Amino acid sequence: MSDQNSGDPDRVDVRMPIPMPIHPMMPGAQVRGISFDRISADQAQVSGELAGGGVRTEWDADSFDSAAEWLEEHGRYVRGLCTKMHVIVERLGQGGGKGPLGGYPAAGELLGQHRAVYDSTKRGLSKLADDLYAAAEALRAVKRNYETAEEANAMSAQRMNEILSNSARGAES
Repeated sequence: MSDQNSGDPDRVDVRMPIPMPIHPMMPGAQVRGISFDRISADQAQVSGELAGGGVRTEWDADSFDSAAEWLEEHGRYVRGLCTKMHVIVERLGQGGGKGPLGGYPAAGELLGQHRAVYDSTKRGLSKLADDLYAAAEALRAVKRNYETAEEANAMSAQRMNEILSNSARGAES
């Protein structure tokens, strides 16, 4: 067989000096050569958009603490927004002709719509704060598991060294 390039470094052309039969049921069909694209891992390219665009994608145990603190800080901020929302209810008033929406007939309906938006927003903010706190705790649990695994690996490596040292001493004596 001869390997002949067509001038393209990403293309391989192989010519066989003797025609090769393809299948016993098709005696006249023969292959005289093969051509294929040269594809390898070193030719692979990842788009910048897929690679994260410079965003850090690797973490270590120390960075888990700062990420958990960031989550809790934002949880506190969102919880603070949630607790300050009582001002909105006070400003909306009680309805019934009193308050900023006035006393016209549709004011009560409008007040009801505002309260529904208020209630759903407050529930959403409260859930978001709870989720941020839960994410921080989950991240701390991941860190504990990571550290435990690291310690177990270190102890295993240390134990392996002891065993190898003991067996080496046993072999020498």
